[in-house]
Amino acid sequence: METAIHQYQIPIRESSLSWGKKVALFFAVGCFMFSFRWIIESFLYWKHQPILEALILPVVLGFSFAFRPLRHWFPQGGGSVIIGDDFIESRIEYNGFTFKKRIIRRERIKSISENKRGLCVMDRGKFAARMLGFIFIPAAMPEYQEIRSELSRWAPVKVKS
Repeated sequence: METAIHQYQIPIRESSLSWGKKVALFFAVGCFMFSFRWIIESFLYWKHQPILEALILPVVLGFSFAFRPLRHWFPQGGGSVIIGDDFIESRIEYNGFTFKKRIIRRERIKSISENKRGLCVMDRGKFAARMLGFIFIPAAMPEYQEIRSELSRWAPVKVKS
């Protein structure tokens, strides 16, 4: 008897801030750094730097935080979900390496919940799954309905709003 194994690729989610949010983040970081430096200099009775010199570090940090691509701050790797006859496995790809994130056997599944973002397959209670891991299948995947119908044969899917 041959086991059927299906592998589904999880697409990389590209995210970016709007220009308005980037400008707001630039001013927020810049103002915070300038104020923080000014307050520290005042508390320690140091001589304040001239305004132009004091603005160099806040402007550079504000620019690097706001206008650097988000993938440098929050790495987003792709991944895959593998579904066999009696298991589901999640893998994460990051910097050219593939890591097995989680394997759950069919008989150990406690719950499958669905919300607007996707499916969560858990083999523990809700709190323990959040702390120790669960398998997440994003709703943006092209094969989402196929995966959902396969998993609904294993355990009932609880729909949450």
